[in-house]
Amino acid sequence: MECFQMDLTEVLRVVLLGKESLIPPRTHYSRYLTEYVMYVIVSGSMRLKVNGCAETLEAGDIWLFRKGDSQDPMDSSFCEYYYVHFQAERICDLKLSEIEYSCRLRKKQEQYLTADSFSAECYDFMKVIVKRRNHVADKELFESIRTLMQNSILTTECKQPERRLEISGAVAAVLIKLEGNNIREVKSISEDNRKNYDTARKIADYIELHYAEPISGENIEREFYLKFDYANRIFHKNMGCTIIKYRNIVRIQHAKARMRATNMSFKEIALETGIENTHYFSRIFKKIEGLSPSEYKKKFLKPNDRKEEKDEFVQI
Repeated sequence: MECFQMDLTEVLRVVLLGKESLIPPRTHYSRYLTEYVMYVIVSGSMRLKVNGCAETLEAGDIWLFRKGDSQDPMDSSFCEYYYVHFQAERICDLKLSEIEYSCRLRKKQEQYLTADSFSAECYDFMKVIVKRRNHVADKELFESIRTLMQNSILTTECKQPERRLEISGAVAAVLIKLEGNNIREVKSISEDNRKNYDTARKIADYIELHYAEPISGENIEREFYLKFDYANRIFHKNMGCTIIKYRNIVRIQHAKARMRATNMSFKEIALETGIENTHYFSRIFKKIEGLSPSEYKKKFLKPNDRKEEKDEFVQI
């Protein structure tokens, strides 16, 4: 399976982005590509020879072509599509089996679910692996991609750096959405698996939104109409950890952000992140981070303030 690995921390240089309609008898044309190209097929179909191989692009397909690929039309048919031509330095071709691709996506998902939301390491997950040919069956997701393309059509007025950056960001967002869709498909061998994955993601989103509130098994049962044990099994299978562990990870991430950005006491931070017992706060902080709140805070204090910070926690 052909894939592209791209580092989207580098700004993509979008040189063309527009919308095209092929109406018979008009056809695509023969050419060699001088940059990377992405097609988003909105309706109809397009039959091409890509590097001499016959390919049919259907509505919902998103194709990526590499610099140097050849395209030749095969026949005439109606097709409405968006096209993006872009340049990128940090991009390479990969050949992966379906199993290798699935393993990479699973590992990446497990890593970013437990990553610190308030750290630079989150940018590591902007290094995406996207298949040459992708299909988006989810109508809502495809509509969001179509909207991004429509709002980013390149014209002669798009010379301002700010607008250009917005357009590059939109294309990068589409690529990230594609990888996210592929992660979902990896988890979705059956319709039941797809539903379970979506449920697990909704539970994760709920926790991230309500982390400072009491989140217990009863809350989850009431919110998602599922027995907590069953919901927990679904969550663990798809996300790699239990619901309660994920809740604690999210709370500690927010606590760490407050430690770095404010002079709030540990007691205030614990309460703001939904933990009323400060000893419990200290215990789960150390379990997740491998060091106590005082030890963590020390890393960001001036030497003269370090003893004082330790004493403040003792008084809690």
